[in-house]
Amino acid sequence: MAEDKRQARGIRISDTMLKVLAALICITLVAAVFVVPKYGRVFKAYTAARSEYNAADAGYEAAEQKNADLTQKLEEMQGMKTETEELTAEVFKLAAQTEKDIQAGKSNKKICYITLDDGPYNKGKDFLKLFDQYGVKATFFLTTANGDKLPDQADLSAKSMYPEYLKSGHTIGNHTYSHDYGQGGIYTSAKAFMKAVNNQQKFTEEATGGTYTPKIVRFPGGSSEAGDNAEAIKEALKKEGLGWIDWTVDSGDSWGSDRVSTDLIKNNIKDAAKDQKIMVILFHEWSKPSLEAMPSVIKYLDKQGYIFLPLFPESVMVQK
Repeated sequence: MAEDKRQARGIRISDTMLKVLAALICITLVAAVFVVPKYGRVFKAYTAARSEYNAADAGYEAAEQKNADLTQKLEEMQGMKTETEELTAEVFKLAAQTEKDIQAGKSNKKICYITLDDGPYNKGKDFLKLFDQYGVKATFFLTTANGDKLPDQADLSAKSMYPEYLKSGHTIGNHTYSHDYGQGGIYTSAKAFMKAVNNQQKFTEEATGGTYTPKIVRFPGGSSEAGDNAEAIKEALKKEGLGWIDWTVDSGDSWGSDRVSTDLIKNNIKDAAKDQKIMVILFHEWSKPSLEAMPSVIKYLDKQGYIFLPLFPESVMVQK
């Protein structure tokens, strides 16, 4: 009797286990059908989001590093700029003293200031290459009379040339915005002239990214063209802290196509070199004869003992 009860209890236990097993199977099936796919999608979404986060984090770190590198580069460039400006100031200080010594008869040195008017021109690139080749520094008096284009290659921006002059260590001068010195032009009054000067200052600053403002002005056609208003104009320039300069030697490159030649240019400069220890030579950036004569001019003056410098505001040749 007791054995039958145990068997009966065993059967009941087996039934319970079967029920539990059946329930587990059902739960597993439900999970397989409903829960697992949903969890799988959630897991995949989580994995994708995590990957995007990691990528974004890596990108952020790369951007941070790039920004740090750029900041360091800018600091280095600023340091170089400051160092260059200090060195340039020191060179000009020595040059100014040398000029005074030359004028006082205390020095046998000679200085030549090569100046080129009316640019920018595309031909200016050829002058720059030539000056780099001979280690010459010059001064370019620029105007915007032709708008923001190069007269000899109108599809190129005139502004694009401005940084090129500076990169090679040359000086940029102000030759007025319009270069209009005909009747009713810039010489009608000091106000009209200064408007042309200030407009050119703004253009130069824009073209150089605000890093350069000319300190030297050249009157279109020379200061004599200003006539009765010359003194008022010079006083207005002085109030603005600007100096002005003409030239001591005219190369002759603007004397007319029937007269101009490389020989004329070379002879004009050789004649002037006989008695000028500080020369300011007038050339024009558009002049092909000047470009062709320039190597011979530089070689000749170098043999005569001249050193080539760009004009600077403190020069005794700049009127203030």
